Amino acid sequence: MSGSHAIAAVVPAAGRSRRMGREKTALPWNDSTILETVLDKIAGVAIAGQAIAPVVVVLRPDLSDAADRARRRGARVVVNPRPDDGMIESVRLGIAAISQPVQALLLWPADHPAVAAATLRSLCCAAEPSKAVLLRYQGRRGHPALIGAELIPAIVEIPPGQGLRQLWRARPEIVLEIDVDDPGILVDLDTPADYETALERSS
Repeated sequence: MSGSHAIAAVVPAAGRSRRMGREKTALPWNDSTILETVLDKIAGVAIAGQAIAPVVVVLRPDLSDAADRARRRGARVVVNPRPDDGMIESVRLGIAAISQPVQALLLWPADHPAVAAATLRSLCCAAEPSKAVLLRYQGRRGHPALIGAELIPAIVEIPPGQGLRQLWRARPEIVLEIDVDDPGILVDLDTPADYETALERSS
């Protein structure tokens, strides 16, 4: 995969939204929805003249409206039939849907819409086939992450029930951290309070 300069994206969005109490992907975010905001920001980035593509959104089977919204934004939609198996399964399904060679893979959970466009560009410009590029704000790591092509096969081998952090812990030498002045990388919309606070700060 390392022979290409392309960057693809996987947007895991198959969670149950239990703590939120309603479906997160459809929640309003400024003039759009959370999911559409993430997809629009991805669409707005071009590295060396290349757009991020393909963009794969992984959803639960019951999220037909979100699937329609994603397709209208030009994304491929993959259904995760076992959403309770954790986000890593959605990531794996998304990776499996990418057939062409890429230099790196952008992993952006859909419930992190507050990331600035400039942060996203900085992340993608740092792509290296052998590195996992992680964003950091005031010493704390956030989302999204950029996984070099040489590391993508290792994601498939992560044990069930564990997440990408397993890869960072097992191979710390692959991690490249970028400090950014963007608190949006830490904004995780898990609860109604999280959502209301983040929405106020974004407006």
